[in-house]
Amino acid sequence: MKKFLTFAIVLAGIFLASCQEEGAKLYDFLVKVNYPEGYVYTDMSGIKVSAVNNLTSREDSARTDANGYATLRLDAGSYKISATLVTDEFAFNGIEGSVTVNETVLSCEVSLVAVSLEGGLVFKEIYYTGSRTPSSTTYYADQFWEIYNNSDEVMYLDGLCIGLLDPTSSASASPWVKTGGALMDSLPLVFHTWMWPGTGQQYPLAARTSIVLAQDGINHQTDPAGNPSSPVNLAAAQWETYVSSSGKDTDTPAVPNLQLITTTSTTMFDWLSSVFGQSVILYRLPTGTDYASFASNPLNFRTKPGSTSTTQYMMVDKRWVIDAVELVQADPTKQYKRLHTELDAGFVYCSGTYVSKSVRRKVDKIISGKVFYKDTNNSSNDFLGEQTPTPFVHPSVVDAR
Repeated sequence: MKKFLTFAIVLAGIFLASCQEEGAKLYDFLVKVNYPEGYVYTDMSGIKVSAVNNLTSREDSARTDANGYATLRLDAGSYKISATLVTDEFAFNGIEGSVTVNETVLSCEVSLVAVSLEGGLVFKEIYYTGSRTPSSTTYYADQFWEIYNNSDEVMYLDGLCIGLLDPTSSASASPWVKTGGALMDSLPLVFHTWMWPGTGQQYPLAARTSIVLAQDGINHQTDPAGNPSSPVNLAAAQWETYVSSSGKDTDTPAVPNLQLITTTSTTMFDWLSSVFGQSVILYRLPTGTDYASFASNPLNFRTKPGSTSTTQYMMVDKRWVIDAVELVQADPTKQYKRLHTELDAGFVYCSGTYVSKSVRRKVDKIISGKVFYKDTNNSSNDFLGEQTPTPFVHPSVVDAR
C-alpha cells in the first residue's frame, strides 16, 4: 500500500508538471533595482521584488543579488513591478505600474525612493466602505478615520489638515499629470478640506495613542438616525466633520468639529469619502502660512486638466504631506494610483462597497504595552484589508509580515 501511494504521488507530480508545461509559457524576466541618487550601497542583495499580474492579481516575488538584479518566472501579460527594502533608518520603495512581459520584453528597471522612518502621525484605520441597513439600503454616515501618534513624543493636532484626492475613483488614470505622464507635484483635493482648530498646542496627542475622526459622532447601532446593522459605535469619537452650510448635516454637540477650509461642492451635506476607495492625506501648511490666506488665493487652485468644468481644486504640495493612504477598488484592472511613490508606493482595498469592512495598519511590534505600527510608506505592505472595524481599539499581538 505504501509503495502504491508513493507511485501515485509521483504520477500526480508528473501530470501536474506536464499540465504546467502545456499551459502558458513562462519567461525569465530580469528586474534591475536602482537606489536613489546619493545613496551608495556596494551590496544590493536581499531587496524584495514583486510582480502582480494586472489581470489575475497573481503575485510572484524574488530577492535581488548583490548587484541589484532579480529574476522572476512570469507568463506574458501586464504587471505591477515593485521593489521594497526597509533598513533601520529608511524605507526604500519603487514601483512600475504597467510593465509588459512577452517574448521580446524580458527586463525592466525599478528606481527606489527613500523615506525616513522617523515616527509621527499615521492613519491607524480607515473605515470607508459603509454598511447595509436591515432593509438592504446603503448607509455611509458611519465612516471614520483613526489617527495614531506612532512616535514616543507628544504630537499636536493644531493646524493638522485632512483631505481627499481627485480622482475619486481608481478606475482610470489620473489626469493630474505633467508633460511626460508623471503625477504633478501638487495634489488636487476634492469635496471638503478640513483642519483641526487650535493655536499651536491646544490639542496634544500623547505618544502611542489615537483619536477617531467620525463623519457623524453617534452610536450608529442604536441612534434613531443610525443603522442597526452598522459595525461601529462612534459616540466616543474625539472629533467629527460637520457641514453647517448645508443645513442638512447633523451636529453632535458632545463631539467637537473640525474647521471647514474649502469645498468643491456646495450641495454635499456630509463629508463623504468614496465607498469605492479614495486616496486620503494628512498634511500641514508650511510654518508661518496662514490657512485663510492660502485658501483665498486663486493661485493655489486650478481646474482639472482636460475637463471643461470650472470647478476649482485646491492644490497641496506633496512635500507637506505627513501621511497618505492609497485606497483603490478590488478589481485589479481598476487600481490606478493617484499618490506619488514616496507618499505611498502601494495600495490597499476591501472586497466591495457597503460591506462593513475597513483597512487597518499592521502592528510591527509591541514593547511594554506600546504599539508600534508598521510605516514604510507602502500600503501594500503596511495595511491589512477587509478588516472588521475596531475604532478606539489597538491589537495586543503583532501582525504577520
